[in-house]
Amino acid sequence: MPPTFRPLSIPFTSIVNIRGDRLYHEHIAWDQGTVLRQLGLLPEYLPFPYPLPGGREAADGQQFEYHVPVAGGETAKKLVDENAWPSNEMIAFAVREVSKKE
Repeated sequence: MPPTFRPLSIPFTSIVNIRGDRLYHEHIAWDQGTVLRQLGLLPEYLPFPYPLPGGREAADGQQFEYHVPVAGGETAKKLVDENAWPSNEMIAFAVREVSKKE
């Protein structure tokens, strides 16, 4: 992948286990989806190739897309200021019907 030169804000957490006076274990977790979204590599919507609940299928020439539950740099801002971004917006499952992309 070539450089994008886009600034990134990466939220991460670290779990550290100390035994006595020594570092015994460290685990660092970071949100890869947030990074991919900021780099422009993870779209907001992806194709949803299945009928919706109740058997509803997309109309001719249309397709369903679902909202990918990933935020961009807002996730890192939320760690610094809990009021910087509304909570729990990502967990809402959203599907939209759009024209098929050729």
